[in-house]
Amino acid sequence: MKNYTESIFRRTSAIFAAMVLAAAGLVGQLSRIVASDDLAQTAQTQSKYTLTVADERGMIYDCRMQPLVGTEERWLMAVFPTPQNQKKVLDAVEPERKQTVAELLETGKPFVTETTESVEAEMVYSFSVPERYQENQTAVHLIGYLDYNGSGVTGLEKEYDSFLNECGQKIEVTAMLNALQQTIAGMEPEVRVEGGDGAGLVLTLDSRLQQIVEAVGSRMLDKGAIIVMDPYNGQIRAMASFPAYSPLNLTDAVSDQDNAPMLNRALLGYSVGSTFKIVTAAAAMESLGREYCLTRKYTCEGAVDVYGQIFRCHLRSGHGELDMFDAMRESCNPWFIGLGLETGGDQLLSTAQNLGFGETMMLTGDITASGGSLPSIDSLQAPAAVANLSFGQGELTASPVQIARMTAAVVNGGKLVSPTVVLGTTEDGNTLQADALPVSRQAIPEEIAAQLKVMLSYAVMSDDSSGGKPALVTAGGKTATAQTGQYDEDGNELEQGWFTGFFPADEPQYVVTVLAENEGFGNTSAAPVFAAIADAAAQILQMADDSQTEEQLDSGDF
Repeated sequence: MKNYTESIFRRTSAIFAAMVLAAAGLVGQLSRIVASDDLAQTAQTQSKYTLTVADERGMIYDCRMQPLVGTEERWLMAVFPTPQNQKKVLDAVEPERKQTVAELLETGKPFVTETTESVEAEMVYSFSVPERYQENQTAVHLIGYLDYNGSGVTGLEKEYDSFLNECGQKIEVTAMLNALQQTIAGMEPEVRVEGGDGAGLVLTLDSRLQQIVEAVGSRMLDKGAIIVMDPYNGQIRAMASFPAYSPLNLTDAVSDQDNAPMLNRALLGYSVGSTFKIVTAAAAMESLGREYCLTRKYTCEGAVDVYGQIFRCHLRSGHGELDMFDAMRESCNPWFIGLGLETGGDQLLSTAQNLGFGETMMLTGDITASGGSLPSIDSLQAPAAVANLSFGQGELTASPVQIARMTAAVVNGGKLVSPTVVLGTTEDGNTLQADALPVSRQAIPEEIAAQLKVMLSYAVMSDDSSGGKPALVTAGGKTATAQTGQYDEDGNELEQGWFTGFFPADEPQYVVTVLAENEGFGNTSAAPVFAAIADAAAQILQMADDSQTEEQLDSGDF
């Protein structure tokens, strides 16, 4: 029995020893496999990491293919941290960002950051990309702004959000990382740049006129709006609302409830005042005859009694005897009240509707301008309501875009154009894929439009005190001071100042409408703005020296 037991013990020991040797051999083999270069490289190359450096939107251009956004550049760098590149990366960032960037470098993981310049360092890739907006962004109310995700919130950025996202530039850098998500030495990342061919949206704006309007308006208006329109096709060459706001500082804009800078006042309805006398004159000439209206005489004594209701002229002492030309120049309320009563409320309302009042204007997609409001035909059965409408008071409102549209009809032979702000798109920043031109319609007879054009030219050019007479170019137009029925804290009625006009007088190129919100008399608040814009435009657009033109535009010295 003893021999048998010893035999089993010896066999068990041998088997155990053999198993130990086999395990040791297996561990050794596994160590050699794990340590092999082929497997180590395979393990390292399993992790692919892509940095999105920039995902830019498509451009927005003016009618001359000049960029309205992205006019300044900034530097971005994609950093794949290595011991050799850390100092150069830190040297290239702003002081206030150094601590944050240092912490990112310590992780060893790739990241993107802004830099003050191009950086040349190992595993660092620098890119110059457009800064979407400037602090004083041009046409900010029309263009709009983006949210933190880069999506359009207002204006054309919202209206064309999908299109602008699709046609922008995208920059990506892809690298192979190890299991710790760190850069693998000696393996160069792949840089991919897609798009960036200049594709984008083309507007009807002319950046030269837009800059003039913004410079003059910001200097001369506290609140209000300015429209510059091509009277023959309705294309808006400049649109500005005051005060403006910065898309880089939306918090301040939202909190400024007194000035409401984010409102686009160019699209909103306001009391109209005496600019409507253009409509009254057109309706009367069509209804009563041009010869009668032009030879009609009336003696203004400072007020007129309409069935017991007194309507006063702005000149309380009266203008004396006037014909239609002088009545338009002097903006005599009693003269036009009498003419309106002879014409009748039905005809006044019909002509106003023909000229677009009360009709919402679709500038593009969901961006609309108010046509304002008109009194009802029933309300105009009362003579006092007709009297009010005759000189632009009562229930009448309109937006600056609508007043410009009406003025364009005077200039272009009586056609009512459809205002627009988008010309089309471009794939390369050079060639235009134009949208279809909007259709116009005949609003008033051509001969009446021609007569009004002469009358409005006389109103400006024969009166040095009107405030609207430019120094460098001839012009025509009409002032207005519109009562609102609203009062400030001191009990003074708020009044809208207006001027709408055109230049040059004989062959007009542009219609300009100015609203001075709550700033009183149009001849002192709005007319001088028109004159300054007309002079600046005449000077800038006709200069032969382009370098001087650009210098003057840059300085805002008009």
